[in-house]
Amino acid sequence: MTQVPPATATGTAAATPIAPDSDGTTRTLPVKRYRLADLSDFPTEDGYRYEIIDGELIVTPAPARRHAALAVRLTRLLSQALDKQQPGWCLITQPFVLETETETTTHHCEPDLGIFAQPLETFVSDEELLPAIVIEIVSPGNPENDYVRKVTAYAAIGIPEYWIVDSRHRTITFLALTTTGQQRHYAKIEHSQLLPETELALDEIFAGL
Repeated sequence: MTQVPPATATGTAAATPIAPDSDGTTRTLPVKRYRLADLSDFPTEDGYRYEIIDGELIVTPAPARRHAALAVRLTRLLSQALDKQQPGWCLITQPFVLETETETTTHHCEPDLGIFAQPLETFVSDEELLPAIVIEIVSPGNPENDYVRKVTAYAAIGIPEYWIVDSRHRTITFLALTTTGQQRHYAKIEHSQLLPETELALDEIFAGL
C-alpha cells in the first residue's frame, strides 16, 4: 500500500521536505496531484474519509456528534418535504461518491446528504446518476472545504444545487449552478429553486446545537 502523505485532521496532504541544496536553501517537493487511480492505495476501514478536490487529497475524520445530530434533523425535515412535494424523489443520508476527472484535474467527493430527482431503485441501478441537490454540513475545523473547495468541485461535476449548513452561524446557504460560456459556477440564491415550497426552520434545525 502506498504511504499516505501526512495530513491534518481535516486538511490537505502536506508537502514533504527534502535535503537542502548546496547553497543552504531548503526545497520541498510539490504537493502530489492525486488521481482517481490513487484511491485504491488508501485504507478503507480506518475511520477517515478520503476525498480528492482539484487534485488535492482531503482527509477528514469521522463526523462529530453535532454534525451527526444536524444530519438527523435535516433527514427528518427533508423526508417530510419530499413526501409532500416530490414523492418520486429520494434522499440519500449515507456518504456516496461523486467524481469527475480530466487531463488537468480530479474531483472525488462524498457528500453528507444528497437528493435525487429519481426513486431509490434508479439511484441503485444507475451509478452515473447525479443528484439534483447535495448538502454539506460544515466542519468547524475546516470550513473552507465546504465554502471554497467543494463549490469548485460540485460545479465541475454539474450538481444543480448545493446547500451548505453551518452550525457556527446557524445558516443554510443555497447555491444554484449557472453557466457562463464554457465555465460552470454557482450563484447564491435565497431559497431552493428545486424545492421551492420547502421551509427549513433554522431555529428547529440548530436548537441546542
